[in-house]
Amino acid sequence: MKSSYVKGLLYIFTSCVMADVNIALKKPTKMSSIYDPKLSEGKDYLCCNSTYAVDGEKTVWTGSDFLCAHSDINVNQQSWWAVDLQNVYDISVIDIYGRTDCCPNTLTNFDVEVIMPACTCNRWNSLDEGDVFHCHYQAIASHRIIITCPPNTRGRFVRIKRKDMESLGICEVEVQGDPVYRMTESGLSRTADACGHIGHGYLGPAIGTSEANNRIQCTVMCFTNTACTAAEYDKKTNVCTLKGDCIDGTQSSLFQDNNKDVFFIQ
Repeated sequence: MKSSYVKGLLYIFTSCVMADVNIALKKPTKMSSIYDPKLSEGKDYLCCNSTYAVDGEKTVWTGSDFLCAHSDINVNQQSWWAVDLQNVYDISVIDIYGRTDCCPNTLTNFDVEVIMPACTCNRWNSLDEGDVFHCHYQAIASHRIIITCPPNTRGRFVRIKRKDMESLGICEVEVQGDPVYRMTESGLSRTADACGHIGHGYLGPAIGTSEANNRIQCTVMCFTNTACTAAEYDKKTNVCTLKGDCIDGTQSSLFQDNNKDVFFIQ
């Protein structure tokens, strides 16, 4: 399958992220598993969702509700938690808060990784196919870890992954970094990449159509629409179709069509 990076003039963005801004706040998250108190304790209370680690609150308990991300223990599965920063950043600092009431062992023996995803539409399932930058290994239990990543640590995802089969508990993750203005083939810059498949269409759900002079203009339209995952350009009709997330979570949603080019937003 032929791939290409979008060529030509896109946009030059002058805005920047200040060093003390938490770029992980309220961003999409995912976890290997979620502890269920109904099954484990026979109790019903709010608990353990992966989003609690980026909600801006470092509180562990509110009444009977446990407001930290917490995985379950599964045989032969390493627990992990990840956040999608929704852009590519040079990551400088990662601040991780654990439980303060008890159980510091839920935040121990883990790697902290920054990941540049592979060129695929289902980014969560392709984390291990991307470029992984290892920021830190935490051997001992701690209620809080402030990590300074090595220079040139760059990516879109931050993942915290245990090296054993025990549970992982995280109350808050704060990430600091600067957006990367990655180079396009014309030498001009943009804050994100478009990973393209020439001669292919995409069966993802359409969220809008319009005319475009070329695939560059079509891809720019997708860049500026936060709901857009892929830009499909019909070279024969000059129709640009903006599309959302994958239908089935894999690249099987791609199909060969010599009249079309599709670009996924990285």
